[in-house]
Amino acid sequence: MADTESENTSLDTVVEGQVGVDATKIDQPVATEVVVPGLTLADVKASPEDIDADGFVSLWNIASNACNKNTIETRELAARLLCFLCRKQCDFVVTSGNNAEYLDQWFERDNKLLYDWKPESETVDVVAQHAEVPHDAFVSFLDNNKFDPAGKYAATRAVRVQWFQEMWCVG
Repeated sequence: MADTESENTSLDTVVEGQVGVDATKIDQPVATEVVVPGLTLADVKASPEDIDADGFVSLWNIASNACNKNTIETRELAARLLCFLCRKQCDFVVTSGNNAEYLDQWFERDNKLLYDWKPESETVDVVAQHAEVPHDAFVSFLDNNKFDPAGKYAATRAVRVQWFQEMWCVG
């Protein structure tokens, strides 16, 4: 159990007597948003050891570095980054041919891969681990487009599929 309110970021409990509480749902967990305390745009960058010789790094590694490798917080930030890049139609996300085929096949089997980018969804992990960006251009893109690590970003299903199929670079 968390010692402080700020540490208790994943679940709240419904308490009897709260306004608007259905008495049949007392003591059932309610999902709450995870926000990394104090995370700024300057924190959203990769660790030097995660950047390959060509300057590329996965979105997952960027999020993980920014969140001190906390998986729940990493997934939250990775989900926000994916939705932000998709909404802004970022055209320099790269994946290998094998990874693109793997993701395509997964999407054919289970469309949640691109449709479910909620922070609690493990599909965020899969997509973010296979999406690579040139680190310096990525950081500039976030800055130029005013990415806010605490902001809420969403993209329609059709936009997500189009972004993945038409804008990701395979190579």
